[in-house]
Amino acid sequence: MQDITFIDGGSLPTPEGLTREWVKAAAENRDEDEKFFSLVRETFQKKINVGVHVPTYPQFRDMIGQFLDIIKDEKNCYEPYVVKEEYAKILELEIIDEVAKQHREETGETLEVRVCVAGPTDLYLQAFGATPFADAYHIMALDIENFIRQAFKAAKNFKIRVIALDEPSLGMNDRIQFSDSDIVSALTMASTHARKQGADVEIHLHSPLKYKLVCETPINVLGFEYAATPSYIDLLDKKILEDSNTYIRLGVSRTDISSLIGMVNETYEVNAWKERKYMQKIVTDLETPDLVKKRLETAFSILGDRIKYASPDCGLAFWPDQELAFRLLENTAKGINAFNAEMKNKE
Repeated sequence: MQDITFIDGGSLPTPEGLTREWVKAAAENRDEDEKFFSLVRETFQKKINVGVHVPTYPQFRDMIGQFLDIIKDEKNCYEPYVVKEEYAKILELEIIDEVAKQHREETGETLEVRVCVAGPTDLYLQAFGATPFADAYHIMALDIENFIRQAFKAAKNFKIRVIALDEPSLGMNDRIQFSDSDIVSALTMASTHARKQGADVEIHLHSPLKYKLVCETPINVLGFEYAATPSYIDLLDKKILEDSNTYIRLGVSRTDISSLIGMVNETYEVNAWKERKYMQKIVTDLETPDLVKKRLETAFSILGDRIKYASPDCGLAFWPDQELAFRLLENTAKGINAFNAEMKNKE
């Protein structure tokens, strides 16, 4: 079997002393603050250092806002919400290209990268609310395709292995009133260019309830939060995945930080928010490499080679600090690598 590839969700907590509001302002005034560029470069390199096989660009901004702010700005558009392709850029990709260039010069290897973009459904809900206007929904999908086109142009020194559409609302939000055919159409529009470029297209869901619908689109990787909710795997039919040639990105380490801290508080009878040293128990006692490996073994016994990628359940934006977040990434890497090594030994 092929090794399972470790990817990450993208988002991280900001370093101490920096707020997400500062990051948003710094990104918008890109010529005025080198600190933002350094932040992205350094955290991207850390992802590589702790063992993420295919890292996502470091995402410190609001996932929907960083795209919608560009789309809503009239000077960037032909007409309302129809963004010009030349303005559909992800600044972070330009920054990590510098890291990728240095990596190639030092190692001779071309980095593979995961690029996460807002999905058209979540983007639409933020912009227009629940009232379904199919034309506007499809405009959002075409806008996202423009961001994806620009992402491939920005990849001068790295290879885009995965384009990920962030759609946590699908299967979770009862405000979505679009028909199944409209959803399939929008997801197809947003994902077609990436598939033509040879990249895998992942859809990041919080629940796989709508996975059969996704299997009708060019999207070929279904990502969901297995670590926190193992029962989600029971919703999947392996034959449907095989027939549609759809793979799985499996969440193998938990990221629901409030619940994890609650478990620490209950186990050790402390308030870890006040006694911060106890937060380390999350990565020393709870989300360990051995537990990551066991989760993979259990899921593999059910889905087998349909599992292509593994990652933390979701992003780490709301974790208490970067040190803890990177420890989780490192534990996840060790667990996935141990699983891959064990499977090789069995061959």
